[in-house]
Amino acid sequence: MPKISAGFTMVELIVVVGIISILATLAIPLTRGALEKAKSAKEISGARSAIQAWQLHAAENNGMILPGYLSMSQSASAGVKNIAGSSLAFPINARYTFRLAPYLNNSLKGSLLVNEQAKLKSDYEISMSPSFGMNLTFVGGDWGSGSDLAPTDANYAIYGKFVVTRLAQIHSPGRLIVFASARYTDSTSPDSEGYNAIKAPSLTANRWANQYDEARPSYDYGFVHPRFAGRAVCAMADGHVELLSIEDLRDMRRWSNQAAEADDPNWTLQTLQ
Repeated sequence: MPKISAGFTMVELIVVVGIISILATLAIPLTRGALEKAKSAKEISGARSAIQAWQLHAAENNGMILPGYLSMSQSASAGVKNIAGSSLAFPINARYTFRLAPYLNNSLKGSLLVNEQAKLKSDYEISMSPSFGMNLTFVGGDWGSGSDLAPTDANYAIYGKFVVTRLAQIHSPGRLIVFASARYTDSTSPDSEGYNAIKAPSLTANRWANQYDEARPSYDYGFVHPRFAGRAVCAMADGHVELLSIEDLRDMRRWSNQAAEADDPNWTLQTLQ
C-alpha cells in the first residue's frame, strides 16, 4: 500500500496562501464599506434626535427658534449649564450645543456627538465641535463676533428679514437646512469631524470653492463635510433627514427663507430698494 502524506507540498501551500491573500484583499473594501454605513447610520440617527430637540425647543417657547450663537450679554443671562449642572461661561454658553442639551435630556452622545465626536470630554470641545453645524445665519440667528450678519433691527432695515426666528415664518420647512455634518480644519489645531456652525454657499456673493476638494480648508465649503460617499447628513426644519451632496447644497433655497420665497437657487442677499 502506498503511504498517504498528511502534509502539504510547497506548491499547495503557495496556492493556499495566494487564495487567502486574494480573499483578504477583496474583504478590505467590504469591511470599509460596512464601517462607513455604520457611521452614516449613527450620524443620521443623531441628526434626527437633534432636529426633534430643536423642534421641541420651539414648541416650548411659543414657536421661537433657538438662536445659533448668542452675544456675550445674552449668554450671561441665559443660565446655560453643562451636563453635570455647572454654570457655563462665555463663549461656551453662547454656542447652541449646551442650550439644546436640555431638550435631549442632557444626553449628547448619540445625538449631537456621534462617531469620532462622541470621544469629546471638555465642555469647550463639546460646544465648539459637535457633529453637526447649525445654519445659524439664516435660522435662529448668529450674534457672535464672527457673525456673517447679526439679526438686528438695523440689518433688517437694510436687508429685510433674512433670518427666521419663529417656526411660522418658514416658507419651505421640508427644504430648509437646520443642521448638517460639519468639519473644522486650520493650520494650528488638529482637524475635527465637527463644528458648531455651517455657512451657506452665498451671502452677498458666492463664497464656496467651485470644486470640492477634501484637502482644502473647511471654510471653503462653509464647514459642511460630505463625509459619506460625497454626501453630508442634513436635518430639515420639518424634522426629516437627508444625505445631500455639495452640489445639492449649493441651492440657496435650502439655506435661506428669502431664497425659498423667491424660488431662486442662485439667490444672494440684496439691500432693500
